[in-house]
Amino acid sequence: MWIDNWQRMLPYIVANRGLASDALSHAIERFLRDPQRLLAIEREFSTGDPIVVRTAVFGLLYSGRVCAQALRTEALSLLTEFVAAEPVP
Repeated sequence: MWIDNWQRMLPYIVANRGLASDALSHAIERFLRDPQRLLAIEREFSTGDPIVVRTAVFGLLYSGRVCAQALRTEALSLLTEFVAAEPVP
């Protein structure tokens, strides 16, 4: 399942490289002090196209700044929970 999920997430990271600002990524990381579903993250940060928000979330996961343990055993969905790997000021 882990590999299948990465096969779904990597195209966002590659195709949208540069679209997600550092400010957006940092704001999402702060928002993820407590576990949040992908749906809640998109609702909180989407001002239009949720693709940019997903790209930021998946980029944070790729860089190890957020975690999503369920992705190892469950398919990625809007209900997948993400949480910051470390406390963010």
